[in-house]
Parts: sequence; C-alpha cells; structure tokens
Amino acid sequence: MGTKLGVVVLASMVGLAACSSGTDDSLLSVSADTRYLYADTLVTERTLDAAPVCCNSFEQIDFKSINYDYQSEEAIDNSRQAFQFNSGKSFIVAYELPRLGEDIPVTLEAEIGETVFAPTVVLLNENFQVLRVLPSDFFKYVEAKHFKPNVLAGSFKVRLASGLPEERERYMVVYTTDQSLSEQTQIVHPARTYAKAQAKADPGLPDPLIPHSVMGMLSVAFNSSASTVFSDNAWFGGKKEEPLPAPSNDASVAAVSATSTAAVTSSSNSANAVAVDSRSLKKAMLPETESFYNNLIEDMVSRDEVEKALKLVEEAEYAGSRSARNAFIEAVKNK
Repeated sequence: MGTKLGVVVLASMVGLAACSSGTDDSLLSVSADTRYLYADTLVTERTLDAAPVCCNSFEQIDFKSINYDYQSEEAIDNSRQAFQFNSGKSFIVAYELPRLGEDIPVTLEAEIGETVFAPTVVLLNENFQVLRVLPSDFFKYVEAKHFKPNVLAGSFKVRLASGLPEERERYMVVYTTDQSLSEQTQIVHPARTYAKAQAKADPGLPDPLIPHSVMGMLSVAFNSSASTVFSDNAWFGGKKEEPLPAPSNDASVAAVSATSTAAVTSSSNSANAVAVDSRSLKKAMLPETESFYNNLIEDMVSRDEVEKALKLVEEAEYAGSRSARNAFIEAVKNK
C-alpha cells in the first residue's frame, strides 16, 4: 500500500504536530524491534509457507503452561509453531490453562500497524476436543487513545470450572484463518485521532484499510480488570478445526461442542458433520417451552433420527434454551 501506516502514538507521548497529510513518520512508527512483524503481507505469507507444520493433532502441540494472572506481549512470527487447520495454515500461540475452581476473564488485543494479525481462538477440553471457537469478528476495532495504539480487542471468560469435566476448557490456541487473511480492518486515520486528542478540527481525511496478516503482535492478559470489549456470552463458531485440512462447502460452518460430537459419533457416523452458526445465547426461554423442545429432542433420538434432534438443539439454542444440548447428550447416553 502506498502510504505506510504504523501504530499511532498520540501527541501526549511524542509532543509533535501532525502534518496535514497524516504521513509523518514520527507519528506512524512502530518499534524497530517489531517492524518486521508488519512487513508486506506477501513477505509474511512466504515466511508462513516456508515454516514446517509442527504436528498432526492438537495433542502434539507444545502448550505453554500459564498461571491465573498471566500477562504477556506475544510476537506472532516464524519462531512460533505452525499448524494446519481446516481454515488454513497459521502460526499459533498455545496455552495450557490453569486448573482453577472458577472461570477467569481473558483479554486479547492484536496491535494494528501497517498490517494486523486478526485472531481466532479455539478452546479445547482435557481430551483436546473443540468446545468453543471465537471467530475473528468477535474481536472489535478499538481506536488509539492516550498511551494505547489501535487494536483489535476482545474479552471473554475461560470456563475452568463449568459443567462436567469434559466441558471444562483446558487448552487455548490463538491462530488466524485464510478467510481472515482475505479481509481488512478500517481504522480511524492517524491525523484524525491526533486532532481529536488535541481538541482540534477533524481534518476529514479518509480512514485507511489495514490488511490482515499471518504475523503481528498480540497482547494477552488473564484475570485482568482492564477489559476492552467484554463479552461473557456462550459462543459457538468457526468450523470444527480438525488437525488436518478437510473439505467443506461452507466456510462459515460452525462447530457442535465436543461433548455433543463425541456422543453423536457413537450413534451416527454422519452426525460429526452437523454444526451450528456463530451466535450468543438469547434470553432464557420459558420453562414450558424448554420442556417442549427437550421432549421433542428425546423423542427424535429414541427414533434414531439424530440429524433432526440436532436441528432441534440448534433451533432451541437460537430461541434461548439452556438445556437442549444436555437433553440431547443424555438422550444419546440413555438410548
């Protein structure tokens, strides 16, 4: 791209005036130590292409064990493991989550320079089965302010104590997808941000589009009170990321939770292909309606109509059911 756009450093840090074009290098610079992370996307993609794939399954990933208040700046580059997902090859950051008796919040911020690493997060149980996927659009743009640069940010809770043991989240992998790499994030023009900080007139310059990259800088904070864009909703999203690529006709296909998938496999070979769309749970439905759905789900399972039962689970969850999935699992177990 013609105009080099790096991380915005506001005047409160540098005490310099922005030129009218908004291309003043003193305002649009990143650390010399991290500039390579924001190289042209063609260069960074070649770097990823040349990186060997670390492993053939989630179990083989080298997970970093962290404590409950872990905080770090993570450079996403060729020093990281590379993994082949259904959604494409990616450098990854992988954590073994602390074993606690309570859920804890996590905040991820991807720093925006001339490019940005748009994160996707997959959470696994102790058997390395997918429980949740937070897609890249979960992470929202936050404009530079005070001492903070432009970022893609999101906060959520990792479920360390919820439900049955197989429903507790034990591992977290951060990666990006081919779909994300085809997209861009629009940021507020640095000169407009500067003018706002100085209470000056908006220069009216067009806001640039920042390409997504396979490399970047990620800030990770567990159990921090400094949440940016917080959501404690129950997310299901993205494809179920098998260790190796698998054909799919729909890039937006979402994952059934691993507990459901395991249960369905024992009853139907085709059930692994069934999925639900990315969504947050609605307001809880009436108990009578919940009971109605659960009875229908149990009836479908008893008739060996697993596909219909799963579609009812999906429909019930869209409507706000909190128990449809468990009703399905129990019906399969008791069959």
